[in-house]
Amino acid sequence: MAGNNDLKLKRPLEDVYVPTPEEAFGKAKLETQLHYRAMLAMQKEQLDAIILTNEAEGEVKAIRAKLELLDKLIPSYAMKSDKENLESELRLAEARMADMKVPVIDCFKLGEPNVYD
Repeated sequence: MAGNNDLKLKRPLEDVYVPTPEEAFGKAKLETQLHYRAMLAMQKEQLDAIILTNEAEGEVKAIRAKLELLDKLIPSYAMKSDKENLESELRLAEARMADMKVPVIDCFKLGEPNVYD
């Protein structure tokens, strides 16, 4: 019969205790690999978001530069439609840039405080 301690466990004994050192090593190795794969996936997601944000910022700066050039070089009314088009593109690009979020990885919560040292 099972004792009181066995009944209090949430999992059966074979899940908690590994019978051989080889199996314990294999289980620890698998858990470590999964942990670092998850960290690499999070860092890849963060890097992809940073790249997209950088591209959006570059687009906004390029449109602003075109508008400044248009204002300085050609102040005539003939280019008013081009200026309005650029202004609408600028508003759309700024809205896209505002919607982008870069995920922040909290290494302290992951148990890796020295990742960026």
